[in-house]
Amino acid sequence: MGDWTDGYVSDVEYLAGFYSEQMPAHIDAACLVRGIEPPVPRGEPFRYCELGCGVGKSATTIAATSPHGQVWGFDFNPAHIARGQRLSRESGIDNLVLEDSSFEDLAGARGATLPRFHYIGLHGVWSWISPRNQQHIVKFIADHLEPGGAVYITYNALPGWNTAAPLQRALWATAGVDNDRSDRRVVRAMAFARRMANAGAGILPLDFLDRLEKERDGDNVAYLAHEYLNAHWAPCYQMDVAEALAEAKVSYATSANIIDNFPDLCLTSEQRELVDEVPERFRETIRDYFMQRTFRRDIYIRGSRPISSRRIDSRLRAVRLMATVPESALTRELRVPVGKAELSESFYGPALKAIANGTPSIGELFDESPAGGTATAQEVLGMLVGSRQAISVIAEPSEAARARVRRYNVAQLRTYADEGKAVGALAGVAIGSAVTVRLFEMLVYEALIDGVPAEPGAMVDDCWKRLKSRGDRVVSNGAVIDDEAASRVVLENNVPEVLQIALPMWQRIGAV
Repeated sequence: MGDWTDGYVSDVEYLAGFYSEQMPAHIDAACLVRGIEPPVPRGEPFRYCELGCGVGKSATTIAATSPHGQVWGFDFNPAHIARGQRLSRESGIDNLVLEDSSFEDLAGARGATLPRFHYIGLHGVWSWISPRNQQHIVKFIADHLEPGGAVYITYNALPGWNTAAPLQRALWATAGVDNDRSDRRVVRAMAFARRMANAGAGILPLDFLDRLEKERDGDNVAYLAHEYLNAHWAPCYQMDVAEALAEAKVSYATSANIIDNFPDLCLTSEQRELVDEVPERFRETIRDYFMQRTFRRDIYIRGSRPISSRRIDSRLRAVRLMATVPESALTRELRVPVGKAELSESFYGPALKAIANGTPSIGELFDESPAGGTATAQEVLGMLVGSRQAISVIAEPSEAARARVRRYNVAQLRTYADEGKAVGALAGVAIGSAVTVRLFEMLVYEALIDGVPAEPGAMVDDCWKRLKSRGDRVVSNGAVIDDEAASRVVLENNVPEVLQIALPMWQRIGAV
């Protein structure tokens, strides 16, 4: 019997994950920062396809928050698709197709029945699969990406991975000695690698092995198996990925890590001069030598369309922003590749306050700034979204759209509860994306949707009942609390803050 996995780990399900960078709204923002036309005008219908969608968290979030979009998600592992389909059914999502199809299927007969897409996303796929499957993906993009469409692609990057590559090969080689499950094999392989290091295998990076052992101890064994035990694991230079994708008529446009698009924040002046001496098609790779990136999040465009200089400013000024963190956590001091950058107080002081309490446009931030300053609209969008302190607001959602995303959030929170997860993502239709929520926020959200008054006393009572019914326990300062009285004290200290800070944000993003 043939091996349908083609060397990819399939006996252990991959971890469910939401990645805001592959949302159409984020891709559009990254394009605008670089002065490039997004695939479709804001608010217009679009078609999105995710290749290697896993259990479909990102695909379902896009579908739930974008009633005007049509979304497809494909993964070769039927266990992944079964989970995603269940969430889709429970949410009542009607604009999503999830199927277990291989890249070979999609490059062949199955692909022939599909439309063209404005967005194609691949997260955690390219550098973990065989060259043959990479060729299937390139053919699919060539056949199915609309002119002006975007490809979001992530991969392990060289030369940043060079020092850790010997460790991966040692793990893969020593884990393959039996037919046990991959999560057990990777744990044994790590123990063997530690013995090798202790015996004098100096080529193995001890600091990296320490990091892997922390992942193991943090119950992230499934991640370790999927990351390190794939037969075709092969980090890539950006220039090689660009060359492969060029066959589909796509070219590198921008980084989804928006801060990376500002050279002054990523490279010293000497480094920038050296990069500028290199032919343009090699510059991103040379930048990786200085920035030591081990993971790239790139956006490619099929027919990049620059926005004219007389229109880009007005386009950027129309973008509306809102904070994704509490006002007390907003900061003008940013961590950037060259160290730290401090945003000007004269403009960003009032701007941060404004986005914490509303959804102003970038133009309104300038109009209401008492000092103005030297900031540009491009910089404002890049700094605030790139630092993950803000997100762009697409439109004021209708009540029907809010109800739709509420159903999705409730179904999703139910899966988090079943899996015992203390961190998740709450979707918002106004932003076409999601924000991170933790256990107390999950409990409060469910209570609100079930009609519990937004009053601390009633909310604490309800949250405690929900915890008990699930068999969950409160964790405070890293310690598990079993006592009911002590658990209620922790809830009483946290629930009012959720109602005061998180609830207004949920209302602005269109999650309630």
